[in-house]
Amino acid sequence: MRFARLAWLFVAAPLAAQTPTDGQWFLERGDATAIRLTIRIGDDQFQDSWSSQNVPVRQIVGLPDSAWRSAGIPVQFRLVRDAGTLVCEGWFAHGKGSGHFSYSPSREFVAQLARRGIDAPSARAQLQMTMADLGLDLVDELAREGYRRPTGDELARMATHGVDLEYLQGLNHAGYRLSDPAPLVRMRDHGVDPEFIAALASAGYEHLTAEQLVRVRDHGVDGEFIAGMRAAGYRPSAIEELVTARDHGVDARYASELKGAGLDNLSLDELRRARDHGLTAGFIRRAAASGHTARSLDELIRLRDRGPD
Repeated sequence: MRFARLAWLFVAAPLAAQTPTDGQWFLERGDATAIRLTIRIGDDQFQDSWSSQNVPVRQIVGLPDSAWRSAGIPVQFRLVRDAGTLVCEGWFAHGKGSGHFSYSPSREFVAQLARRGIDAPSARAQLQMTMADLGLDLVDELAREGYRRPTGDELARMATHGVDLEYLQGLNHAGYRLSDPAPLVRMRDHGVDPEFIAALASAGYEHLTAEQLVRVRDHGVDGEFIAGMRAAGYRPSAIEELVTARDHGVDARYASELKGAGLDNLSLDELRRARDHGLTAGFIRRAAASGHTARSLDELIRLRDRGPD
């Protein structure tokens, strides 16, 4: 079961501000295995941060089943995670609840990190790890896959950017063990996930570096774009050719439109050149209707460059 991870944003605060230790919670039923949790944390010095996530039922300790059916009942329960615990109290009615919590960082978590050779995280970093549900399973998986040992603050950054155990294992299955954990955050931030990698691989673009994957993703060359270009007859061996084409506004629709206007069998470079000069199917048809006999790409570009149609 996949659970949505918390992408927690801590807004810049004055240096003298303390890490918050309490806040508000809101709960409602998600499905049989998850509960929807919304958290607000902040105080007069620390600007508000809000986030919602699905949490496994097993993490909610002490909340009676009767609370979900109640017309109104006070409740006390704990949200228990490796890095810390939220001790919650409040009110439940008609399948929803709300109230306040106090945050308790886990000393055992810090001790376990130390046993793994990782320095103690700052108070804020440990709070971030708690809210994002970073567990020791991720730390151990990093070690198992041969990654450089992260610092406590690096772990917090990974957690808040959605680098979780499922993501790490998915990359490993796709053939990516990066040795340095830092690029994981960049890849996650740019939408490079196992599904994206698999789509590229199925199109014949395998063994790309992490930076290449980010670049391809940033430029909009995904499985759908590649499939469209293939249907239009374009299957370059180097994915950078597709990136360049995409950057210049060339897509399957543009290629199809020029083909329909009589410009067939153009290379990707020729399509890019045509796009750069503003050559469109409409212009080609209007030129023909006006009696122009230009037929080659070069002739049409010269005609287009002479002025507006």
